Amino acid sequence: MLTATILAIIIGITPAPAGKDPGPTPGEPSAAAGTAEEEISILDNFPLVDGLKWKYDSNLGEVTSWATVTGNQYTVTSESSPLDIKQVFRLTPEGLILIEAEMDTWLTSDHRTYLPSLLRFPLKVSIGEEWIWKGKELVDDDVINSVVTGKIVGWENITVPLGTYRCLNVHISTTSDDGTTTSSTQWLASGVGIVKADIAVDAGGLSGFVISLLGFDAYNLELTEFIQPDNLVFSSKK
Repeated sequence: MLTATILAIIIGITPAPAGKDPGPTPGEPSAAAGTAEEEISILDNFPLVDGLKWKYDSNLGEVTSWATVTGNQYTVTSESSPLDIKQVFRLTPEGLILIEAEMDTWLTSDHRTYLPSLLRFPLKVSIGEEWIWKGKELVDDDVINSVVTGKIVGWENITVPLGTYRCLNVHISTTSDDGTTTSSTQWLASGVGIVKADIAVDAGGLSGFVISLLGFDAYNLELTEFIQPDNLVFSSKK
């Protein structure tokens, strides 16, 4: 159950080029940068292209992530010194769905699937749009009933070690019947993906105590390097 809670932190986390206008103040959502009627492609801002690679600074040390595409299956693998995560996605008419996830730490490991498959993002969204997923997380021998809600907050200029990007602010929260809640704010840049993420978890009992002791009750990422295949040229860096 401990590793299941840790994995929920990451998942409650696991792009169009910006113009040259100054845009909103960094970190401040901008209604002017996008209206409720604007249709936004999530795949532009959460690219799943074979060979893409990201490196981040985090409170848990350096994190390296990369995408692998096989047919209509998209796998994102993340490695850091305390834990390794693998998430498997698939595109459907409904949106980008999460099929399964695995995690390994120096403590233990687990594998989880979702019934029905977890809606990570709708394919097309607009500012202010919300979505919800209700279902079961099958974690090894445990069954957890969870509710995941997402919201497109707006556009922001976000500065990270690699530079300043025009980003789509997405908020995702998860509530589970095991008493765990997570809150995640992710900033997605056109052609890049996750530029920054702030994730917090609140878990009770022994799991909550151990997670807090290990420093896994918060997970913060900032992009330091973005590597793309030679045949791809896109970026929303300002």
